[in-house]
Amino acid sequence: MSKSIVIIGGGLAGTTTARELNARGQAVTIIDPRAGETCERPPLSKHLFDGARHHLPYHLESTEHITFVRDWAEDITLAEAAADSRYTAETQRHPHTLAGHHTTGGTVHLSSGESIDFTHCILATGMEANRPQIPNYPDALPVYDLGDADWILDRVEQATQPLNIGVLGSGYLGMEVATSAVAAGHQATVYLRGDEPLRRQLSAPVRQALLEKHKAAGVEFVTHTSSPDDIPADVHDLFITSVGARPRLIPIDGDRPAEAWDVDESLATSHPGIFAAGDCAIVTAGPYALDHPWACEPVAESHGQFLAELLADTMADSPAEVADSDADTAVSGAESTTEMRATTWSDVPWHWSLQGPEKVFTAGMTSPDATDTIIRHDPSGAKFQVFHFDGSDPESKLIGVETLNWPPMQAAARRVLGGSHIPTRAQIDDPDFDFKAHSRL
Repeated sequence: MSKSIVIIGGGLAGTTTARELNARGQAVTIIDPRAGETCERPPLSKHLFDGARHHLPYHLESTEHITFVRDWAEDITLAEAAADSRYTAETQRHPHTLAGHHTTGGTVHLSSGESIDFTHCILATGMEANRPQIPNYPDALPVYDLGDADWILDRVEQATQPLNIGVLGSGYLGMEVATSAVAAGHQATVYLRGDEPLRRQLSAPVRQALLEKHKAAGVEFVTHTSSPDDIPADVHDLFITSVGARPRLIPIDGDRPAEAWDVDESLATSHPGIFAAGDCAIVTAGPYALDHPWACEPVAESHGQFLAELLADTMADSPAEVADSDADTAVSGAESTTEMRATTWSDVPWHWSLQGPEKVFTAGMTSPDATDTIIRHDPSGAKFQVFHFDGSDPESKLIGVETLNWPPMQAAARRVLGGSHIPTRAQIDDPDFDFKAHSRL
């Protein structure tokens, strides 16, 4: 029996999955009010004020294999056999044949009242921005989707003199907005809850270096802003908020998680045949398990590529072949390394943030609270990397790297972390160790 794959969400993860499945000849349905018209989020905040192209559209045309359903998905109900089946790695890949040969794993119910059956469903619903009310600036908006960005761009284009921009929030998006505004000749003030920006994203050496650079560039910071009520009126021409986002979640048989969908190393939820990708997923197993969504575009794209490959790999399996397998036996721990790699998401997660002229990158597993890192500078001292390890002893392994203003070394970090020659703390601590050369092994 052929698969019936439904993707809920037309953002980067969903669009990537659909494109990759289409390339493999697999039919897929995308459910999203703007299916085929998504965009990449980071440029929304990076290029609001410099006249550059502010978003990178990922237009996807409907094809012989891609069907758009421009509607909202309201909820999912599982077919009875699927709901009662015991979760194993094999029921994820073959839910319709391992559950009594039922052709349907579940049904997506739409706001229009229509419904769509599926054998496999990918939740790629993304996040929606928190939108706090700023009493003195009722028009305050986040920069989290194209509609918000277009509204702000209109205000910027209509301005006849430099604007005074207020920003609430200390994460990546807020800093990108403020620094790009200053770089374009505007004024910008960032209101912080604490005493420094990027406290939850970057380690102390990187965030402190950025704070000093941004202050020197002209960004003003107001620390310890405990409430939006404390932000003074009649100061800013435009106010932008950046105080986090929350995953959009669709209930499955009434089940809706508190934060996001927990998924295993194959990005599978506990519901047979249902996967989650991108910002609505918390990866709980595998080499890059984390206690919150990765929430960055490279990971969303990687998730989409992985799921397309994972599901396409099963296309050659006939129902008869699958029916002969033991539905009650999980994947054996004795599987080959090749098979494990094929069923485990293992791409090195990475992130970039362009904050005015400053470029900051992360790769792998980094922690904002790490204190036992190693820092290596370039000869000028203007660029540096912060290396994170899985322990404090000399033989502990490298697990993550932060890079400031040194793009070639960010590329080297990704190659090293994705390779088979992971250096130790002792190696990184050796001043004669050539990290870039090591990345080519």
